[in-house]
Amino acid sequence: MKIIYVYDALCGWCYGFTPVMQQLQQQHPDWEFEVLSGGMILGDNKRPWSSMQAYILQAHKNVEEMTGVKFGDAFLYELLPSSQKMDSEKPAIALTVFKQYLPAKALDFAHDMQVALNFDGHNLIDDDTYRPLIARYELPVEEFLQKMQEEQTRYETQQEFQLVQNWGITGFPAAILDTGDQLYLCARGFAPLEKVQQTIDNILAESQNKQ
Repeated sequence: MKIIYVYDALCGWCYGFTPVMQQLQQQHPDWEFEVLSGGMILGDNKRPWSSMQAYILQAHKNVEEMTGVKFGDAFLYELLPSSQKMDSEKPAIALTVFKQYLPAKALDFAHDMQVALNFDGHNLIDDDTYRPLIARYELPVEEFLQKMQEEQTRYETQQEFQLVQNWGITGFPAAILDTGDQLYLCARGFAPLEKVQQTIDNILAESQNKQ
């Protein structure tokens, strides 16, 4: 059994949903979990954080209320008003590299990046944001950062974006159950753990009935 979690490091609702996926992983240690980056803000969509300030200052309250995560003042009142660029590609590349080392901990690293951004207010386009996150897993920091610069890594990340697009997933977060025979969408947007688990149970029961 495999869960494929499709997220974007810059997506506020994903920040709230990743802990749900972490809890699901803890409850099912025998399942495989894969994290894919969706590529929410790329190319011509890259823009300053300040362009989203008014929207996020309102929307983050809903995310906090629904999910229980907290957005930090450093994000809301320092990074958000700034002219620094939003860019989904670099954190996606970081995840691609991380999965080369510790694929089983990809959910944890994804959440670490989200906390660094949404609570600590560190922009995910800066190498210095990643140094303590990489070191936390006792990985070779400079080697990791070098791999992030390689064209092959960028290509693999873009292939991941393309796969998500081919599946028709345009909104994040999303979770997919892979039974080995078929893919089933088990979450679209935020859902609490109980609802995700119930959806999975229903899918499994239905697929067994068909056999």
